[in-house]
Amino acid sequence: MIWFSFASPIVMVVAVWVAYRIGKRSRDQLNQQQGPGDLGHAKVVVQDLEQISQQVRRSLVTHHASIVQFKERISKLTETGDAEALKELSREAEQILQPTIQLASQIAHAYDDIRQHTDQLSSPEQLRTDPLTGLSSRRAMEDILKMLFAMKSRYDTRFAIALVDIDGFQKINDEHGHVRGDEMLRSFAATLDRTVRETDVVVRFGGEEFVVIMPETDLSGASVFGQRLRKSVRDELQLAISVGVAEARDGDTLKSLHARTDSALYSAKAGGGDAVFQHTGRHIEMTRPLKQVALPPTGDNACDEITATTTGV
Repeated sequence: MIWFSFASPIVMVVAVWVAYRIGKRSRDQLNQQQGPGDLGHAKVVVQDLEQISQQVRRSLVTHHASIVQFKERISKLTETGDAEALKELSREAEQILQPTIQLASQIAHAYDDIRQHTDQLSSPEQLRTDPLTGLSSRRAMEDILKMLFAMKSRYDTRFAIALVDIDGFQKINDEHGHVRGDEMLRSFAATLDRTVRETDVVVRFGGEEFVVIMPETDLSGASVFGQRLRKSVRDELQLAISVGVAEARDGDTLKSLHARTDSALYSAKAGGGDAVFQHTGRHIEMTRPLKQVALPPTGDNACDEITATTTGV
């Protein structure tokens, strides 16, 4: 009886995730039982699209104003020939570059969201599935994380998440077009889905960002997974990725957990990419690459493999 009390939370988590994966494979049957999207769903999609367009519009207006002001300063300083002022202008140009990159990323995410929302009008089931990659969607991720937080509160289970971003993906779109970019996203999604355990869930968060939800996994294990995924993607697709990981802590919410993971990912990107950073709850640190890393197991025997491995940091 004592053993059952200890094991039941783990068994319940595994059972839930096996059921989820079986449900994922049965999606076609569910789609046959559901009719086309109703009017209420269409209204929700329209509202979401309006929010996306308004957000992008505000960002464009703000960014355009700063560009116009910067252009006027260039004209004046060119006429005066003030060398010191020109140096200061060069520094300001660097400051403007970062918002430009962020705006480009925002527009790319908006493009992806609009396409997803348009596809979702045809079937409510698609709200839980990314139409491009076939992975779980952001909507499904929120439901899954709410369940895991409830399990953590009730049974003191643990789980971690990884936020993964493809380095230099915008350049792929710019140089080869969105068709090639979509092909790359599908290939990356397939590699990612093969790399995780059966009990893990892979989510396309938006654009070139993906989330991996890992039940019964601590921070160290999540970091190990990040390094293994980084190696696998480099070997199979010749791509570099940045990964941020964090473990759910007492008192966490969906927002706070994602914020820590996002901060870790930002640190990886800011350091030049091709790295894994973890947020310990107090600070962010880079994890060392693993030596002679084997691909993580993907079968039913892999449930405890990640948890038992350490990063050596």
